[in-house]
Amino acid sequence: MSDPHQTPTDEIITISQVTPKPGQYDAFVTLQTAFQTRVAPEIDGLLGGRLFCGDDGKTLVIMARFRSRADLNNWTSSPRFAEHMLRVRPMIEPANPGRFTVLYQSGNV
Repeated sequence: MSDPHQTPTDEIITISQVTPKPGQYDAFVTLQTAFQTRVAPEIDGLLGGRLFCGDDGKTLVIMARFRSRADLNNWTSSPRFAEHMLRVRPMIEPANPGRFTVLYQSGNV
């Protein structure tokens, strides 16, 4: 039996909970989804992403899966990422992003 704490891949996931400022919800969702649709296929090492809406109708969760920490670091240090963040930061309350590695996986989530 394998070690249950062994990471099955080098994959890393980012999870950010964001709250758009009053009156910015629709504009933020439109900007974020358009950016992801246009740019995601060009990001090296990006395995996929999701945008979730909370039951409160105000909170969003942005999740992205990267093949490796190096791929994520390359993306988050790129000029394209910096430009996008300059556009979206004024639209949202301060976010608390996190980076997570896989300890266990089941299915295709």
